[in-house]
Amino acid sequence: MTQANDTEQAQFYKNPMPISLDRHRQSSFVPAHDSSFAQETNSIVLNAGEFIEAAKHYPIVFTQNNAAPVAIVGLESSNYFVEKDGSWKTGAYVPAYVRKYPFIFMEIKEQNSLLLCIDENSKGFSLEGDKNGQAFYNEDDQPTEIIQSALNFCNLYHQHHLATVEFCNALQAENLLVPNTTTLTLLEGQRQISLGGFLMIDEKKFAELPDEKILEFHKKGWLALIHFVLMSVSNWRSLANLATAK
Repeated sequence: MTQANDTEQAQFYKNPMPISLDRHRQSSFVPAHDSSFAQETNSIVLNAGEFIEAAKHYPIVFTQNNAAPVAIVGLESSNYFVEKDGSWKTGAYVPAYVRKYPFIFMEIKEQNSLLLCIDENSKGFSLEGDKNGQAFYNEDDQPTEIIQSALNFCNLYHQHHLATVEFCNALQAENLLVPNTTTLTLLEGQRQISLGGFLMIDEKKFAELPDEKILEFHKKGWLALIHFVLMSVSNWRSLANLATAK
């Protein structure tokens, strides 16, 4: 079977395959509150609609390669918000990209279409079916609720992704994103950690935008997004505290 290409960014996905009746007639999935797949990363993709919640817990920055917003979840190579049992840290916002795993929309270029896929390497997935899992298809070969729910979630996520791309393109067009490096001293005062290779919004350039551009950003709801990103800077210290605890 042809593998697909991710329409966003295939972070965490090892073996995403389009869901089809031919391949997955017997398949099932056991949902679990297990985020261990997100353990070995220090950043997670965000959509702009998540900024209001994500800004309460994580610094929000932008990747250098395509200016995509991400939540910084660790200062080194691990995610401070995934506990040893695989659960997400209590009280912290769980990014939508984590919540939709192992399902994802992928683009089949030769068909110019989007298909719902599942990472067949994910925990809880069974190609031949598991009595404890939720079946993908019913006795009439119709998609079950788990597939319908995944389809709805991924469709909503994709729409937010497209809106986020428009927002990021506008930031780049106004040269508001600049390279940045953050250096933090841990609580014990004996070690510093530097994290670079990302972009941040330049407050000075933002303040110098002409009035007509500010009005345009306001009408599109982008001013609030920018302020959420700028506010999220306060979370760097929280990460340093978590690094000390780790």
